[in-house]
Amino acid sequence: MRFLISAFVAAVLAATPAVADPEAIEFSDLPDPLAMAFDDPYADMGLELLNELKVLVQLDQKLAGDDLTEETRLRLDARRTAARETLEANGQDVAALLEQRWEVARKRQAARMATNPILDGVEVAISGYIIPAPPAADGGGLGYLVPTVGMCSHLPPPPPNQLVRVSLPADHRPASLYTQVNVTGLLRAEPSDATIFILDGEARMLSGWTLRAAAVDLSAGGAKRTTPWIRRLPGYGPREPSAPSE
Repeated sequence: MRFLISAFVAAVLAATPAVADPEAIEFSDLPDPLAMAFDDPYADMGLELLNELKVLVQLDQKLAGDDLTEETRLRLDARRTAARETLEANGQDVAALLEQRWEVARKRQAARMATNPILDGVEVAISGYIIPAPPAADGGGLGYLVPTVGMCSHLPPPPPNQLVRVSLPADHRPASLYTQVNVTGLLRAEPSDATIFILDGEARMLSGWTLRAAAVDLSAGGAKRTTPWIRRLPGYGPREPSAPSE
């Protein structure tokens, strides 16, 4: 009989799925890598050349009008020519840059918004700084997890796919804005858009994620990545460095 009971208990334990530890992730894992993998010809131009390109576009628009005096038109046309020559002298294909600007702008916006689909519905552990927010409609605590102290107040907010709205446990007591915490819980790709008051002004919190926190602990160096599983999946590894343009 004792053997049968032991065998029964062993069978039950074998049939019970083990509770996996949460995956330790970083904020850089949150965006969709495929949305970020595109050629951006403006990324390495530098501020000076980007300004020349901006001048060129603005002058093209002004010179298209018919309300300019001849003197003004000559002056603006000379400045436009100088901007184009500066760009070309630095190896820039001006026609290609002008043609691609709206498509690249669309891809940049997608790279800011698109969330990593393989993290949707995953139990995760992630470290950052919680910005307290007003309670949810049901009275539950809310906050926003950001990667760098001071974001959304003294610093610009992260892109929406790296701003995490956190549904806090009922017993959570908010730590200082300057204290790093480690949050574990269920991560979902659920966008939200709210305006909250932070320190000395209002801030728009446009987030692509909701994290239903099971625990919030003081972080000692952040969540430790145990398995770089995200980077091993096909199509979701780090970008290969692009070949230098000739």
